[in-house]
Amino acid sequence: MRALRRRAIGCAAVAATGAVLLAAGSAQAQKPEKVGNGIPTGQMGVQLFNYGGFISNGGGLGANPPAALVVPATCATSTSSECRWTRLESLFAYLQSKGVTNVELFGHQNFPGNADTAGLNRYRVLLDTYGLHAGGWHGGMSETDWDARIAAAKILGADYLGSGGFPNPGINSYADTLATAQALNRLGKRSIEAGLGPVYFHNHQTEFTNKYVDDGVLKSAIDIIMERTDARWVVAELDVKWSSDALDDVTGTQSAAFITKYGTRVQLLHIKDGVNIANPFPASAPHVATGTGEIDFRPIFAAAVNNVRYYHQEHDGGSLTDAEVSLTNLKGIGPAALGTVFGLPTTFNSVAAGTPAANNVTPVTLSNTGDLPLTITNIQIQGTDAVDFAVVSQNCTAAGGGGPLAPGGTVPNPPRGKCTVNVGFKPTRTNYTSVARIQVTSGSNAPTEQILLVGKSTGDAQVPIGGNVESLLNLSIPTNGGSFGTFVPGIAANYNTALAANVTTTTADAALTVTDPDAANPGYLVNGAFKLASPVTIRTLGLGDPASTPFTPLGAGSMSLRSWSGPVTNEQLTIGLRQAISNSEALRAGNYSKTLTFTLSTTTP
Repeated sequence: MRALRRRAIGCAAVAATGAVLLAAGSAQAQKPEKVGNGIPTGQMGVQLFNYGGFISNGGGLGANPPAALVVPATCATSTSSECRWTRLESLFAYLQSKGVTNVELFGHQNFPGNADTAGLNRYRVLLDTYGLHAGGWHGGMSETDWDARIAAAKILGADYLGSGGFPNPGINSYADTLATAQALNRLGKRSIEAGLGPVYFHNHQTEFTNKYVDDGVLKSAIDIIMERTDARWVVAELDVKWSSDALDDVTGTQSAAFITKYGTRVQLLHIKDGVNIANPFPASAPHVATGTGEIDFRPIFAAAVNNVRYYHQEHDGGSLTDAEVSLTNLKGIGPAALGTVFGLPTTFNSVAAGTPAANNVTPVTLSNTGDLPLTITNIQIQGTDAVDFAVVSQNCTAAGGGGPLAPGGTVPNPPRGKCTVNVGFKPTRTNYTSVARIQVTSGSNAPTEQILLVGKSTGDAQVPIGGNVESLLNLSIPTNGGSFGTFVPGIAANYNTALAANVTTTTADAALTVTDPDAANPGYLVNGAFKLASPVTIRTLGLGDPASTPFTPLGAGSMSLRSWSGPVTNEQLTIGLRQAISNSEALRAGNYSKTLTFTLSTTTP
């Protein structure tokens, strides 16, 4: 067999905060030329598949296991559950000592199942303790089980979910490849809208050697997958050993060209080395410790700058002796030693459209996982739905009261520098999932400077797969209207204002109501302890409604304004508001105000 195939079982990824350990020290001066300056600090990870034997039974140490890997003698080879947890913790401590800040999970012994909440929490605590984050997870990609996998990953704080290959039906024919691209789009959309990162796939050799005619052009299966998947939902994890092997290229230039071609679509890398690379397919190229084989990683690392987020070192069949060599060779030095932004994807409480950002704030923690101080100069919200989010406050930039974030440092670990961005979710539409990102400006590698934001407004319908029409209840009312102007004492008058509303529904019925949530003075404008003598009155006019339609006083509870017995599209309404002031009414200087809640609902979605 050309490739070592792995069957991953359902597990969950983990995210964490903590401290980084150990620079490479004097070993930095002896890096092999082909690894250049190594991996940017704060972005180096490992695929835990390397260490499955060690976790299971203490195997895979090699001839000269790292001195930093300390395992109690009672757990050296025991297969008890607790000893497996002990060896996992020893492994995490060792990885931290090598400057590793994230791991890619797979279904090793003792890895908790999707429903094992206690186990998932225990795993998360271990990762947090050693400053590690699950930057990926090779697990099952069944659409049936996807929601359970998402739920487990959210408990652990993961961001990217993927596989060591593809979802069914795979890439063994042109039709299968197209169907697989569609499956990836569905999985990735569900992942993003649940508040995780995009779904990712992983290549071996056949993704490059399987070729099909697509739109009259002969293309590799991996190019078809990339072109037929949505960049918002699906990204690639490029295994540069398998790509070099498939393309018979030891120079690294063809793998680099693939990264350059697709840019930020390639967000994860498997970094591993081999010998006998330039042999015609299907000859197998044996794996060796990174930096001791034939692949020149310098073009690959150069292409990865500002594109790749996670670099996972892997060595199929390798030992911890090999890991010591690989991780020492890959630890970033020179320009690759820098401060690095880290932040977890963030989801928000569901709230009604029109809710002010300040009333629905979720803190987003940013930390420095790199080796140098990190200065953040700007924080913005970007993306298609950026209007639905706002930075309410932050202490990351100097203008927000922050300063440079300290790096993790060496043994003993000082805490990583952290700061907080308080983001408010202020949806402008009902029944809608808003997706945007925090865009950080700093000295970090660009892919680390984006943090996913996801919010769902109340009443959001599940998105069906297929051609069905979504259940929609969209109400748009500007929040900058509603002013009666200036009330003049001693003159009897009706003060009027109006709000323009737009309604779209696809439901069998719908109703628009208004509520004054003020239990003390419902329906009345108030100015501190003072209220007006007469309540606010309201009416709703649609196209063709008579101007003589009366105003109705607001009061306690919910008031019906308009109802529909079928779908409507962009129906324009004028919501009229009137405040009566008598000539004898005493008025207190200041602002008389009230916040009203308008609700569009249905009994038959």
